[in-house]
Amino acid sequence: MKIYDITASICDDLPSYDNKKPTIDDLLQIKKGDDCNFSVIKISSHTGTHADVPKHFIDNGSCNATTSLEHFFGTAKVIRLSVDSHVRKEDLEPHDISEGDIVLLDTGQSQFMRLGEFRENYIALAPCAAGYLVKMKIKTVGIDYLSIDPYNAPGFPAHKILLGSGIAILEGLVLDAVPEGNYTLSALPLKIPGGNGSPVRAILVKD
Repeated sequence: MKIYDITASICDDLPSYDNKKPTIDDLLQIKKGDDCNFSVIKISSHTGTHADVPKHFIDNGSCNATTSLEHFFGTAKVIRLSVDSHVRKEDLEPHDISEGDIVLLDTGQSQFMRLGEFRENYIALAPCAAGYLVKMKIKTVGIDYLSIDPYNAPGFPAHKILLGSGIAILEGLVLDAVPEGNYTLSALPLKIPGGNGSPVRAILVKD
């Protein structure tokens, strides 16, 4: 069995969509004479490698606590794409995408999840690609940067198309060390009633 860690580290070198960096304050430290090490962590619900659930863009959509965990645990397909800007329907059609799949898209951006500076010209999904994934009735789609939509896209159409159809989203994946193929994914969000998303510790397992 081989385990691939596809999670970006929560640290100073983590890019942030809203330029709000995570903060980790060490309240207690053994080296300073305290009995234990104890920290307070302040992060957004969409920090680093994270899950989007329908509540993020659909006000009456399922939240962290009510979205089925089947969206974040199960057989996943890693698909490597060579695209210049948007992922379009025709980029996805040649691949074996079926109903119930968890589809993880490696567009060559994982390296940017290790750099502190946020990139506005990242590769995202065109609405036609999001619509195609809805047509194929997948469970979840993941991508290797911080948003499935282009930066500040008017109306965030890919999010609304996918989440509005009950398809969960994983963003900020680190997939460059993972060969294409089928794996078991675990990327469970925190159980937050009413939550609209959550950082995850995402791994892929190959038996």
